[in-house]
Amino acid sequence: MTGVVYDNNFIAHKCLWDENYSENPQRYTSVLDRCNSLGLIDRCIKISSRQATKEELLSKHTVEHIDLLESTEHYNDEKLEKLSSRYDSVYVHNSTYRQSLLAAGSSIELVKAVVDGRIQNGMAFVRPPGHHAMESEYSGYCFINNVAIATQYLLDKTAIQKILIVDWDIHHGQATQQMFYEDPRVLYFSIHRYEHGQFWPNLRESDFDHVGNGSGTGFNVNVPLNDTGMKNEDYMAIIHYLLIPLATEFSPDLIIVSSGYDSAIGDPKGEMLVTPACYAHITQKLMSLSCGRVVAILEGGYYLKSLAESAALTLRALLGDPCPVIGSLEQPCKSVMETISNVIYAHRHYWDCFKYNIFYKENLPKIHYNFFDEKPVIYQTRNMYPKIDTTDFDIILNNIITETKLFNPKIRVGLISKVIDHSNSNFKNSDIYQYLKSKIGNLHVLKERQLTVEEFNIVDSFEYVKEILNKQKYIDEEKCAIKIMKKEFIEDNPVFNTFSFSLGPLLQIIDSIFENEIKSGIFVSSISNLSKNDVSCTLNASIIGANYAIKKYYLKRILIIELNENVTQIYSNDQILVISMHSLSNSLKAINGNNHINISLSKVKILNEAEFTTMVQHLILPIAYEYNPELIIVSSKFYSNINNNINGIQMTPIMCGYLIQWLSTLANGRLILYEQEAHNNSIHRNKCLLQCSKALLGEPISQLCVANLLNFEFKDILLNNIKNHRNNWKSLQF
Repeated sequence: MTGVVYDNNFIAHKCLWDENYSENPQRYTSVLDRCNSLGLIDRCIKISSRQATKEELLSKHTVEHIDLLESTEHYNDEKLEKLSSRYDSVYVHNSTYRQSLLAAGSSIELVKAVVDGRIQNGMAFVRPPGHHAMESEYSGYCFINNVAIATQYLLDKTAIQKILIVDWDIHHGQATQQMFYEDPRVLYFSIHRYEHGQFWPNLRESDFDHVGNGSGTGFNVNVPLNDTGMKNEDYMAIIHYLLIPLATEFSPDLIIVSSGYDSAIGDPKGEMLVTPACYAHITQKLMSLSCGRVVAILEGGYYLKSLAESAALTLRALLGDPCPVIGSLEQPCKSVMETISNVIYAHRHYWDCFKYNIFYKENLPKIHYNFFDEKPVIYQTRNMYPKIDTTDFDIILNNIITETKLFNPKIRVGLISKVIDHSNSNFKNSDIYQYLKSKIGNLHVLKERQLTVEEFNIVDSFEYVKEILNKQKYIDEEKCAIKIMKKEFIEDNPVFNTFSFSLGPLLQIIDSIFENEIKSGIFVSSISNLSKNDVSCTLNASIIGANYAIKKYYLKRILIIELNENVTQIYSNDQILVISMHSLSNSLKAINGNNHINISLSKVKILNEAEFTTMVQHLILPIAYEYNPELIIVSSKFYSNINNNINGIQMTPIMCGYLIQWLSTLANGRLILYEQEAHNNSIHRNKCLLQCSKALLGEPISQLCVANLLNFEFKDILLNNIKNHRNNWKSLQF
């Protein structure tokens, strides 16, 4: 359900007097060629291109602006260059008018297809770009503002009421900002190089303190970057600390991305170091919002190799393919953290997510604007872009592309349950499977199996075997140690048999993932009437599963997220990181360290959606991205009654879905949801499993409700947790 719009007429527009001009037809062809080489275009629904009507253009541009561009169709070369010299960084070709109409009209058709339900999301490969095209002035390679016109079309002609525009082009989209500066229906979020006004377009209004006007106050968010060399960790800090909390609160009906790639590594204009895979991560995080309705419209990007790779991985993310690993993210730079703090200060009165933010500052940030040159009457038209030797960056990017594993099994989710009668037919007849099937259709069911003693030997969990058998009150540890070495003794042990019913299916999921049969898996617990003390600790089942993956598939980093239970004794190693969330106010007994993180939520029992979003974005995801796992296991209980879950955290089904969705951008999407013992088939449990299944399938899940839910007490809880773990994690040392 991903749409693409493209048209080979987009190669006509070119500079007639400077063959080295940055904005050229090769930008379009390089992107299409790379997408085709990865087989992405054939997997998409082709949306027909068309020219925008004058009525559509007039929604954001003046009659004079349009008529002047139309008149250039019959200009000679000399007259075209003379007109171009009147505008900043512009060239005009005889095809420019028609091609600009085509870019705007095609953008409208793509967003319309999303709203009409023909596609879920999409990408427009169009040129010339548009986000610098102002109401009555051409600027920065742009003539018609494609994103703004598509946005206005939706507001005027459809039921869409709220649109988020994310502009990650390295240049500030000053025209898009101006066009919606007083409109609260449009939240404009721009990440751009600024350098206190010294980077083009050199405007004072590109700084963080320009927040909108009138009823649109608070709906213009500028994130100015004042240093070059920004990396993935700097951009992801902006996403985690600013964009996702803000977008979640705004709750847009649709998201449009001004998708420029001049901040990608090697681009001579941006001078940043963002890798192509990072755009896939940002894209899939946006897809978790607005019921997955995301449209990316091509803007800038002038190093062809990084432009093509970044655009292709963006389209791949829209198709729902697993995000490529982007490596371990560490401490964001001081400059970007200062910008984040300044943005929060500027918007603290307009957004609840910033009201009690940990980066909130009481003092007014200093404003630095260091550009005072007067704009020329006549602009340079030739020799603006000397040819650059890209050999070094070609080598770097080729290495990045080679090392980026594009993992994409045909089956996205495998479902499995406890062994019942050694047949998966029983599970397909179960109430929970029938419920999931009625909501999202057939799911791939894996064959059930028990854990074998040989697999226990692979794991080599001697201490844990002793723990299991000691539950049957084997007091003589020496005698026990001798007995457990005998295969027949273990096989006949009832506790081992009970436990192996849980572990066998978990190992089956792990095998299926690493044999490329499935991307992710869900273990659905069978209904149990046993008390908590009758069954061994489920967290340790996750640990054993992790150890199995380490031994058999040579994994180096496995992340386990443990919800709803505070576990103080685990058998793990340095290749496993466990993050436990619990509600104990006294966590002195909890283990903390490099491989075990206890997140104590004090006396909180029922976690609201704002607290959940803040905790995940400010603590769990930064650590997870720094850890860079190769496999994630989420272990949880889905109790609807908090009194049944001592020391647990109550999460709504939607929160469970979002946690899975946000985590699944890591580890190539290799994520396992392991449901702990289920004691009843409650509606709450069914809904939790449904939302998690949707998240792993890439289907839209319901939106979070976060307004007016944060308070000062939770800010203190979050800060205390960050302080407890700051020494061990660079990502928390801000």
